[in-house]
Amino acid sequence: MIQKNPRRSYEVVLLLAEGPKGRIWGFSLFFYFRERKFAYLDYLISDPTRRTRGIGAALYEATRDHVVQLGGRGIFMDVPPDDKERLREPFRWQTNKKRLAFYERYDARPVINTLYDRLPTPANDGHVTYLIYDGLNRKSPLKRVELKWMMEQILSIKGGLGPEDSLVRKIIDSVKDDPVQFRPPCYAPPPPPPQGGIVRKLLDLVNVGDMNQIHHLKEKGYVERPARIASLLKGIEGLPVLEHPVRSYSSGPIRAVHDAGLLNFLAQAPKKLAPRELLYPNVFPIRKPERIPKSWDMQAGYYCIDTFTPLTAASYLAARNAVNGSLTGADLLLKGSPLVYVLCRPPGHHAERRVFGGFCYLNNAAIAAHHLSMQGRVAFLDIDFHHGNGSQNIFYDRKDVYFISIHGHPLTAYPYFSGYLDEKGEGEGLGFNRNFPLKPGTGNEKYLKALAEAVGIISRYKPDFLVVSVGFDFMQGDPTGSFEVTPAGVRRVGELLATLRLPTLLVQEGGYSLRNLRLGARGFIQGLTGL
Repeated sequence: MIQKNPRRSYEVVLLLAEGPKGRIWGFSLFFYFRERKFAYLDYLISDPTRRTRGIGAALYEATRDHVVQLGGRGIFMDVPPDDKERLREPFRWQTNKKRLAFYERYDARPVINTLYDRLPTPANDGHVTYLIYDGLNRKSPLKRVELKWMMEQILSIKGGLGPEDSLVRKIIDSVKDDPVQFRPPCYAPPPPPPQGGIVRKLLDLVNVGDMNQIHHLKEKGYVERPARIASLLKGIEGLPVLEHPVRSYSSGPIRAVHDAGLLNFLAQAPKKLAPRELLYPNVFPIRKPERIPKSWDMQAGYYCIDTFTPLTAASYLAARNAVNGSLTGADLLLKGSPLVYVLCRPPGHHAERRVFGGFCYLNNAAIAAHHLSMQGRVAFLDIDFHHGNGSQNIFYDRKDVYFISIHGHPLTAYPYFSGYLDEKGEGEGLGFNRNFPLKPGTGNEKYLKALAEAVGIISRYKPDFLVVSVGFDFMQGDPTGSFEVTPAGVRRVGELLATLRLPTLLVQEGGYSLRNLRLGARGFIQGLTGL
């Protein structure tokens, strides 16, 4: 029937929830009418035999998010009634009640005072249905003319009925209310979730990895490479994951965190460098740090903190893509997701306000944390083996973002000059920065003891959001680390963080053993979700 629509006034969108080996665990299919900015949800289906629930809810939330991203104003859908007298199959009554109660949680309720839910039509195959409307949390009312237009589209798509059909006219002419009226809420809100663990056992994933294949350096010893993302994905394979597209953002959120000079310097790399050219800094402004060289390539030493983080023609674009991923994840959190994992490279936690280094160009997690801080207090935990000097630098004088880092002791571990116990913040931020430098050979027991103390600090701070810079280089066998945390210890890390019961954004940082990335990602997410 879609092909028979003469006007083709809609787009068809299919969202999938995939399991291992490409198995489909559920899907939603909707028509989007760009002319009026409304969507019609035709199917929302999840596998009822799966032991792990929540896929249907996650799909509906993903559908809502996608419609919002398209600029949509609302979603219409046909739902079987919870009025037993109207059912041709009364045994479906309890199922229908649960379905209506589910949509009501999103303030999606039946349109009333029309013949739409009274007359059997080819569109509903003789089974009367409620026409449900979800306003996507918008306050503006639904107008009569908008409802009439959408009814015509639905009856055309689903029933092949033209606008002059007598049945269509009868239903359309029955719409009198302006604005449109809806059935009052009928169901009590759902009971609170049990204590402990993440509320929804489903992971919202933002994968920037495919975009950043361009940032691929084959330099000997350069361990930050595209294969890292493939290993992380392999690790979470088989877990209930809902992937979200990466949105594009302006440079505004970056400029709120990073110095304009740094951003402008990085942005010139695509013009200044040939496709395979590498620029390493070789002169550093130790004696006159306030003086910026005139030559662009000499400015590399002014803006970089080490000698092993090169610029390429693609590094700035890759860094911007990674930032887009972290901001996409932050916005998913603001829309109600309890757990979002952003797979991005290059990492970011070594990028300070005005300098880059440590394979990091822009601070993905810090930019997301600042974005979230506009809506509430943020606890920012860095569990990468290396101290998050960039994140500490950015929030060192702020109290609305409490930064905590557990890392290798700077006496022996990069970046060497930050991450000591006595670095506790300054100005308003004094007391809102905490470091846990640990010695080489630290295993599960000592690491988890430090983490338990960090969790206690976060709990007392009472944040609204938790941002975690995740680096699996704290595991035993990483080529850049010296800890001995096992996969079982990593799972326990996830379990401890789950006790905080906070909306949590995970942003990928380091980890350079592909095996550890695979095992670490799986254990960590299983610990967080209880799967």
